[in-house]
Amino acid sequence: MSLALAAQRGYLGRTVTHEAQAESDEARYAAKIAVLVSKYGEVPPPWAYYPRVHPFDMHWRMGGGEDYLGLFSTWQGSLGWELEERTAYVRRWDPPFSWLDWVARFLWPDDLSEDVDEPSEEHFIQLAALGLGNREDWLRCSEVEPRGYPLDDDTCSRWLEDERAS
Repeated sequence: MSLALAAQRGYLGRTVTHEAQAESDEARYAAKIAVLVSKYGEVPPPWAYYPRVHPFDMHWRMGGGEDYLGLFSTWQGSLGWELEERTAYVRRWDPPFSWLDWVARFLWPDDLSEDVDEPSEEHFIQLAALGLGNREDWLRCSEVEPRGYPLDDDTCSRWLEDERAS
C-alpha cells in the first residue's frame, strides 16, 4: 500500500493501544483457534505445529510461522494458567531440546522478558528437574544450522506434520 493511500485511509499517525491490538488479534484468530482446540483439545505449541523448523529460522519472523506465533500468543494470553498448568501443557507436547529457551519463557514469563537473551542457569536446572533437558542439550541442538535440523535426538513425539495438511 502506498503512503498516500495509507494516509487517505487514516492508517498513518493513528496510535493503536495494546488493548485494541489484543482485541483485534482475538477477533482475527478466533476461528483458527476454535478449529485447533476442536481438533487437538488446545492450541499446539509451535514446535509441534511446524515440525522440523528450527526455532531460529526466518519462518518464525514472517509468513505462516509469524502468524502462528501471533495466534499462539493470543490463545496463551486468554488462558490465565498457573505454572502447574503450563508445565502440564509442555509435558503433553514433548518439546525438542532446541526449543528449551522458548519453553522457559512459556513457563516463567515474568522472569524472562524479550530483553533477556536466554534463560538463566537456574531456569535450566528447573527444566532438567522437570525432565525436559538441560542447558547442554539446548546449546547442542539449538546451535545446529537450520539445514541440519533436527538432530536425531532433538525431536518431538507429537509432531503434527502429517495431520496439519488435513
